[in-house]
Amino acid sequence: MRNDAHDELDNIPSLTAGRDRVEPYPAPDLEPIRRTPDDYGDDSRARQRRRPAGAAKASTAPLWVMVVALLISLAALGWWSYRQIAMLELQLVATQESFARISEDAAGRLQDISGKVVATESNVTTESEAVKLRIKQLEQQTQELARKQQAFATEQQSLTGRQGNQDQRLDEQGKRMERLTADLQAQQGSSATLAETVKTLRSEQATLKSAVDEQSKLATRIDGLGKEVAALKQAGNQSQAISRLEQDILVLRSELENRPAPSAANRAEFDSFRAQVTRTINAMQGQIANLQGQIDGR
Repeated sequence: MRNDAHDELDNIPSLTAGRDRVEPYPAPDLEPIRRTPDDYGDDSRARQRRRPAGAAKASTAPLWVMVVALLISLAALGWWSYRQIAMLELQLVATQESFARISEDAAGRLQDISGKVVATESNVTTESEAVKLRIKQLEQQTQELARKQQAFATEQQSLTGRQGNQDQRLDEQGKRMERLTADLQAQQGSSATLAETVKTLRSEQATLKSAVDEQSKLATRIDGLGKEVAALKQAGNQSQAISRLEQDILVLRSELENRPAPSAANRAEFDSFRAQVTRTINAMQGQIANLQGQIDGR
């Protein structure tokens, strides 16, 4: 238990440091005290109690230093915080301004993008309409091509049938050509015979022409003799010459009557035969031209 009665509280040191420096503590007047063994124990306890108080007094200076340091630190921290807050406010203002600019730019870009989107939509709509129209045109062209293809197939079938008919016609024309070739060969033989006949007729015609010339000469002589006879009859004295002329006239008439006259029947037969040969040759040429035209058409 504590025994405060034995504590020495007479000389209490002052809390001011100035007085301690000017007037030091006076020397205390100590009285001898008789102590019992119990007092020694109490004294030791009192000392133990006083020692922490002195230690506490001695440790206040570092505490004040720490307090001052803390205050300075707090002041520095406050000033730094104020500067940081000011900088943050400036940064916030700059950020707001930049955000406003960014917002304006974004709004402008959004307007541009919206305009582009609208233009793109209109272009897409126009292009889609054009594509639809093109698709319709292609469908119509496809249908037209299908119709043309069907018509071409039909025409090809008809051409195939025609080709079969043409083949048959060509076969028939080939057979006809063979017959015409045979006829032509026969006509060539007939032409050779005709050529010989023509030569014979030409020679006969030359003979007839010479006979006609001679007859005309004889007629001229007869006329001349008739004129001479008439002149002699008018003279009246030349009976012998007259008789001689009359005899000559009789001889000439007999020769003229005895000469073979040109046969009109032979000339008519020759003309009819020549016309028939000409018609036959013309008909053969026409048939050959028709065959050549059909072959060129295929």
